[in-house]
Amino acid sequence: MKDETCYIEITEKMKKIKAMKRHDTSLKKPKIPGYTLLFCCGAGTGSEVWLGMDRRQNLLAVRLVSKTHDPALLTAERRGAVLYRSLAGWHANLMRILDFGETADYLYSVTEPADNISGAYGRYEPDTLARRMKSGKMAFHAVLQCLNAVLAGMRYLHERNIAHCDLKPENILFVHGVLKIGDPGLVTFLGVRSSGGTEGFRPPWPASGKECDIHAFGKMIYMLCTRKNPQSFPEIPEQCDLAAFMPLNEIALGCCENRPERRFRDADEIRRELSRLQPGGTAHFRICAGRNRRADSIRRGSRWEWPGAAG
Repeated sequence: MKDETCYIEITEKMKKIKAMKRHDTSLKKPKIPGYTLLFCCGAGTGSEVWLGMDRRQNLLAVRLVSKTHDPALLTAERRGAVLYRSLAGWHANLMRILDFGETADYLYSVTEPADNISGAYGRYEPDTLARRMKSGKMAFHAVLQCLNAVLAGMRYLHERNIAHCDLKPENILFVHGVLKIGDPGLVTFLGVRSSGGTEGFRPPWPASGKECDIHAFGKMIYMLCTRKNPQSFPEIPEQCDLAAFMPLNEIALGCCENRPERRFRDADEIRRELSRLQPGGTAHFRICAGRNRRADSIRRGSRWEWPGAAG
């Protein structure tokens, strides 16, 4: 009976892989030794992510960076992959790099694929925080869980003198339901000035890697609570649930504050503030001044009942 079940599982797996191959309409696929690329499932600044499989037919995610890019970027990619790979396997909220190498045309890194949220047979859509945000309103406990998980991974890197430098919802993935920080292409040392990152998440001042991560974390808080793009920060939209957002608003503002003396200095300070946002906790916050008249009546230091706390 056990052998029959195993045979059925393998047969079903092969059917899905064949269906995914039929779904691929690209004319040319990169050649990566030891892997068969099925189709491109995402692209970022300077990179592509392909769904592929190894010789044992295991599905994997293969990130490619073309060697046509600036040599300085390629050097940063190599450094980032080495730094990140040495640490990521030791923390639950960091995406583990299973393999890293080069061909004549590409740098490539191999990871587990994100969970598939496609409802269509043979299709693949990676489960990312960006997709979850687009799918509808997230419950408060889910928002807080995501923030705590991202912060845990970020803090682990920072404690080891490493900064991610490109935190954003598209780079936050879920593998077997567990949140993972992925795409370490811009990883660098904590105190090194970083000019990379994604527009809207990158600080407007010349920033270190640590400052880049803290600033991006604040922007993700804002996006999770308002569903606005990061360039809209700190505007509070009319449809925003103020009672829900304001306790987190203080943390977002503290992460993105232009004045260094008012900005969070490290992940530990953020963690302490997040730990206070528990059911029945007291949240102290400042208002996004002059942005929304609905916020004018909210007083600093008010006590908020956490939504759903009574249940």
